Amino acid sequence: MYRLLIVDESEQARAGLRSLLPWRSYGFDTVAEADSYASAVDRALDIRPHAALVALRLGERSGVDLIEHLLAAGLQTAFCILSDSGDAASILRAMRAGARDWLLSPPDAGEVRAFLERALPGCTGGTNGEGPGRDLVPHVDPARLSPLANKILLMALGSMDTAPVTLTSIAEALHMNSKYLGQVFLRETGMKLSAYVTACRMERAGRLVTGTSEKISAIASMVGYSQPNRFYVHFKTYFGVSPGTMRALSARPEDAPSEETSHEVAFEL
Repeated sequence: MYRLLIVDESEQARAGLRSLLPWRSYGFDTVAEADSYASAVDRALDIRPHAALVALRLGERSGVDLIEHLLAAGLQTAFCILSDSGDAASILRAMRAGARDWLLSPPDAGEVRAFLERALPGCTGGTNGEGPGRDLVPHVDPARLSPLANKILLMALGSMDTAPVTLTSIAEALHMNSKYLGQVFLRETGMKLSAYVTACRMERAGRLVTGTSEKISAIASMVGYSQPNRFYVHFKTYFGVSPGTMRALSARPEDAPSEETSHEVAFEL
């Protein structure tokens, strides 16, 4: 059985993470919480968690500091940083400290499932690798990638919802050549970085469309699109149906609206 540690100053944020997944079905018999750096150190050394969801800001300390110190103490925990922003410098520091993933806060259930399945072999929650619990892009398995390719992935995922993701920006943060990074990424994943980022955005958008009642225009913004019409085109190209039609099919398969109707519904403000 696995043990999970949730670290966040906010009681509401911790409660949200605790209720995000049916943890026991994923093999967790312990879900512990900590509301500060000091209490996190105490709880982590006590239960030695297999995975931890850690807020970037912990009062005057940082979640990255916590990761560095716990790994130096010999823990083999898989850490995921949760932050309300995704600036390249913070993501790079988190990677160097040993973070396995970076998610914008609050994360959705699919993102946390994907982190757990990458970090803990066999932690599938009964999905057998299918459905929302799969990796963000189905055929890209981070466990099979080199450390450099995983760095590119982590930096792209950490900033794709808040800023344009380019090889140039990642290369500058890593102090490397962007052309070389592009070649490494393409060789190991079979995709250009831009295609991977679009696929990640679409997979997350699909989960939000079918799993929430958010307006489509809001979902477009949540996954990094400032122009809803561009989001609509990418979504329909990726899934073969409009966001409105996907939502209707998910709710009432026998009574889906036409594409013309769903287009109007999709961008109602």
